[in-house]
Amino acid sequence: MKSEVLQRFSLGKDPTGYTEDRIVEASGFIGILDGSAGPLGEGRNLITAILDSAVATIESLPDNTDLPDLVDLLSREVATRKRIAGSPDMRLDGGFVFCLFAREFSEIWRVGDCKFRNGPQVNDRMFGAEDISASARSMIIKARQAGGASDCEIMEADGYDDLISELLREQCNLLNRANHPLSIGAINGTSVPENLVERFPAEPGRLMITSDGYPEVFSELNDNEQALARLLKEDPLCISVNRQCKGMRPGRLSFDDRSCISIRLV
Repeated sequence: MKSEVLQRFSLGKDPTGYTEDRIVEASGFIGILDGSAGPLGEGRNLITAILDSAVATIESLPDNTDLPDLVDLLSREVATRKRIAGSPDMRLDGGFVFCLFAREFSEIWRVGDCKFRNGPQVNDRMFGAEDISASARSMIIKARQAGGASDCEIMEADGYDDLISELLREQCNLLNRANHPLSIGAINGTSVPENLVERFPAEPGRLMITSDGYPEVFSELNDNEQALARLLKEDPLCISVNRQCKGMRPGRLSFDDRSCISIRLV
């Protein structure tokens, strides 16, 4: 299947330009990596090195590299970097998820909760544990609203970004747990169970791949951006129509880093 990149966009939530998303455009693979420093991630050096190394590795791979080999190679590279850095726990100090179009196979490959739309097919896997954490955050903030706190007071309060830090730490222990209903796959240095590695047949037409910084996925970049803007205006704390584990605050560009790439498949 032939492919042509039509649109690409990436923007961090931080106005400094820092982002933990990466766009991949290699001869055999096109898509998105969505990273996280994790609850033990100190600073940005390790996750930045992991993401940049992963992009370089994917760009260097033969086009006929199959999905299990790709996942194994990326996982081993992350494990090696973490061991060198003295990581105390592979699950707690970050990693990434991905969604890639594999040209040689005419397939869409995914580990984790990146999203895609391919014609009428929309696929946005939810991390069950994260949904529970987002609900807990929503309850905490709604309780503060009920107590009289304004949205601005809530956003500017000390600890706003750490309301569910303990829950987020615990949910990392559910990554890469085979057949666990709350688990999801991630490239974090531990083995990714087979049931958490996904492949889908790609259909001719438009393919849009995004990080989870876009709550809704459309075929056009402008539609993704407009839908996100509406949600952020309606629910800046991200506790109702766009329930998330983090929200807006003064100076923040969105609740999360966001990236997308649109591809024509023929």
